[in-house]
Amino acid sequence: MDVDARTQLPIDLNPVGKDVRRKNEFQPSNIFPFKTWQSLPSFSTALLNISLSVGTLIVSAAGLAVTLAVILPLGILKSVGGRIFAGKQAAVRDNSGGGISRRRCVVIHGASSGIGAALALEYAAADTHLVLIARDHERLNEVATRAQARGATTATHSLDFFEPASTTKLHHLLREIDAKADGIDVAIQCTGVTIHRSDRDGDGQADVWGTTAASRMLQVNVAACQEFILGSWELMKARRQQQQRASSQLQGSKGDQDHAHVTPGPKIIVLSSSTAFFTPANFALYAASKAYLYTLARSLQVASAPYGIGVVTVTPGFIESGMTLTAIQAGATTPLAVLGDPRKLARKIKRGEERNELVVFYPLSQVCALWSARALNPLLETVGMWAGSAMGVAGWFFS
Repeated sequence: MDVDARTQLPIDLNPVGKDVRRKNEFQPSNIFPFKTWQSLPSFSTALLNISLSVGTLIVSAAGLAVTLAVILPLGILKSVGGRIFAGKQAAVRDNSGGGISRRRCVVIHGASSGIGAALALEYAAADTHLVLIARDHERLNEVATRAQARGATTATHSLDFFEPASTTKLHHLLREIDAKADGIDVAIQCTGVTIHRSDRDGDGQADVWGTTAASRMLQVNVAACQEFILGSWELMKARRQQQQRASSQLQGSKGDQDHAHVTPGPKIIVLSSSTAFFTPANFALYAASKAYLYTLARSLQVASAPYGIGVVTVTPGFIESGMTLTAIQAGATTPLAVLGDPRKLARKIKRGEERNELVVFYPLSQVCALWSARALNPLLETVGMWAGSAMGVAGWFFS
């Protein structure tokens, strides 16, 4: 079992062999999109991109004005009033008995290494039951043992999300967890893989960037994650609707709103990636899978409002994990010094969940740079994607 020297967390290292890199490598000069006269943009295309840039400036300026005039004052009000409200909630808990009636159920999808392992240890507490799901049984047990040392009870489930049948198993597993725990309080999705893995070489064709390799990765990054996110959401929604009906009936029988009480809503945490905002062209498949999760999570934040389900979208930058270290070993030019600490990210995620934040960015400098690149018009976006590849940020091969 590989362990990161600095964080002491289990990591999933899968070195990319020289042969795989050779099959998928590129030369920056060969992939420059505007190197011929025919590929240069036309006058009408240039005008279109100018119009898009002007529109972006207008919308950005309007968004800044609304944020300063409306959102910022509301944020200050929430920060001040939140302490008072938290005190009232504590008083209600004390009046109702003060004890812990049940352990909070936290389910982590992808808990055996890196960010997932850090989250398991961050959430581990005497009032928490952790359900840890991942592929590697040995690493799962290691994380569970550490979590138990912090007072949590744990259950581990090993599922190989590369196998399509695992999504059906996950569907049934979530229902079992929900029934046994009397509801899932926090569901955290942080499973993710890159395209070339030494433990999944297949028949050799899987090592070549294309349909086979993409399907294998998307089975994990999209299909399995989608099943976990929406499966958890459906279970939470059903329980919230049941609670809301019971609360309405109690309110009607008592004729007093003070008697109507719906427990605090459950939370879903979705780990996307800052590559969903902007990515080197040679990192397209991974970035596309994370863009799907980002859009799904952001949309769920709106769809969940009627049921009181909180959804937090997390977009990490470069984090010290097996995935990032594997890329660096394969030639990626990302300096080790800029890698974010998964333990710090886990603390930020937990704090964001407790504060009902919509998004969590970390490291802020990296994510802000990629977010800002969304403002580029399509022509400059294309140049930027080439430049990211040419600098070797994600290595010198397509992945």
